[in-house]
Amino acid sequence: MTSHHELRDIALECVATVTSSINIYSITDFERKSSSSDYVTSLDRHIESETVQFIRKSRANDGILGEEGAAQSGTSGIRWIIDPIDGTSNFVYGIPYFSISIAVEAEGDIVAGVVADLSSNDTFDAVKGQGSRCNNEIITVNDNDSLESAIVTTGFSYRPERREIQGGMLHHILPRIGDIRRFGSAALDLCWLAAGRVDAFYEEGLNLWDYAAGSLIVSEAGGTVRTVNLTNDINLLTATNGRLDKEFQILVNNSLQH
Repeated sequence: MTSHHELRDIALECVATVTSSINIYSITDFERKSSSSDYVTSLDRHIESETVQFIRKSRANDGILGEEGAAQSGTSGIRWIIDPIDGTSNFVYGIPYFSISIAVEAEGDIVAGVVADLSSNDTFDAVKGQGSRCNNEIITVNDNDSLESAIVTTGFSYRPERREIQGGMLHHILPRIGDIRRFGSAALDLCWLAAGRVDAFYEEGLNLWDYAAGSLIVSEAGGTVRTVNLTNDINLLTATNGRLDKEFQILVNNSLQH
């Protein structure tokens, strides 16, 4: 049986191999998906295709779920969850904050994750029960216990009707925290939380590939991660450094009432 460490190492090797063969500054073509600000580029599709091919070489019986359509049910109980570029809008505009995210799910449980910042040299990874790393160095969340000074990251939907709700949440949350950041990649936001660079994160309407790897990296770095269903197709993910967990949950829950 393949260990969770071995699965993590496959993901790390995959990211290193795929990124070494691409030029992230050579892609200029893009299409819009669900809205005028929801982009997909040829590089998204290329990275997903190359990632799937790499995984299938050694894990032919595993399942696969990719943002750009890759799907394979598998028979091994292992599934790879892939976001080829998380933060595509940033990539299209040349904003240096976008990443590849690969999570490994075993019997429904995320057991390994890798998030590689494509605009820097940072590669984050985690194995369930074994901690989190950035560039092979152990990372942990920070110890800030003051919500009033907390730096909180978030993101917004591509759907106008959801943005109205999110704007109401932000209106309630912002006066009660230190400050807000909207960087544009949930996967990296979670990794920055794990590394102590921010204090908390919340976002509703994420897809599994957006947060599967990042959530494990947060929890293995000592943070807390929670997801709740708001409607049949909308969830809310919150994550903190642990010390802010209870107070932040109350704040976000209250924001849903405004």
